Amino acid sequence: MRDGWPERLVVRPFTRSDARQVAGWQYAGPWQIYNFDSADDDELPSAADGYMAVADADTDRIVGFCCTGPEARVPGLDEIPAVVDLGVGMDPQWVGRGHGGHFGTTVLAQLRRDYPAIPVRVVVQTWNTRSRQLFRRLGFVERGEHHCVQNGRSVAYTVAVLSA
Repeated sequence: MRDGWPERLVVRPFTRSDARQVAGWQYAGPWQIYNFDSADDDELPSAADGYMAVADADTDRIVGFCCTGPEARVPGLDEIPAVVDLGVGMDPQWVGRGHGGHFGTTVLAQLRRDYPAIPVRVVVQTWNTRSRQLFRRLGFVERGEHHCVQNGRSVAYTVAVLSA
């Protein structure tokens, strides 16, 4: 275990406790855009919405989450039936510490089990070079940009796809 990061990760069903924990995460600087706005139980992310926990395989401590389907899409991004949309989030205490590759490969391995032979699409805010670099290292290819309005402001996203 390097700096407290788990040696083995598992993707498992998302619980109400996981949702409350994730809702409490506070990102700093420009990453604040990823903070959840509500602590109302009815508005928390859930397994029914496509969320899964990424946790320490030995202690079950959550280190992040992933989601698929509508929850992974930003406003105005159309569904493509033969593509899985993926969203991810990592506990802020681990962000920027070199664990994204382990986290990402664990999530993608689970997606390949759940959705074999289907391309995966992610959207990353264009300014977020760290996340864009991670997805490129994981094999995603940037295919273009998507622009939308969120919280009253225009936001640019880079769209990237991992082939099946």
